[in-house]
Amino acid sequence: MTLGWFRKKDGKAAAPSGSSKPSSPNPTGSSNGIRLGNLLSDELVLWLPAGKSKDQLIELLIERLCKIKKLGESKRLLSKILEREQGMSTTLDTGLSIPHARIEGLDSISAVFGLIPQGLADPKQPDIVIRAMCVFFTPMRQEMFQQHLYLLRGVSALFQPAFIDDLLKKKTPGEVIAYIEGRESA
Repeated sequence: MTLGWFRKKDGKAAAPSGSSKPSSPNPTGSSNGIRLGNLLSDELVLWLPAGKSKDQLIELLIERLCKIKKLGESKRLLSKILEREQGMSTTLDTGLSIPHARIEGLDSISAVFGLIPQGLADPKQPDIVIRAMCVFFTPMRQEMFQQHLYLLRGVSALFQPAFIDDLLKKKTPGEVIAYIEGRESA
């Protein structure tokens, strides 16, 4: 699956139709939306184990996110993601899977990131191998919807196959975050 509404014909990232830059300063420092690197910490970057299904990997990531960010019981967030995944896969043809949802009662955007060195065939698109997974949740509030779209667009534009190859060579969460931040600010 590609997110065509996030790309121009030349392949460059484009804002969704009718969108504009946020009028207020972004607390993460980006002038055109939230940055993934600013949402991550060493505890929120994982190398995911082999032999698990996509749903099991999503569950592992959400459990970690809930523990680190103190988001409460992970089952509610997991059910939102799995419900969404039943309708349409969030795996891009680049090898990135972006399970995401908007959640009532959440205070801020929260994300967790996993690398899958051994790769995992997407259950809905078996010809696509997932090598990286970014799970994120955005508050349901209307004023946060633009930030949700910016994050989704930014991550889908950044995580191209060569970028994922480079990330898979990193040895520590800090190296992964630094590499993401460097590319986001370039």
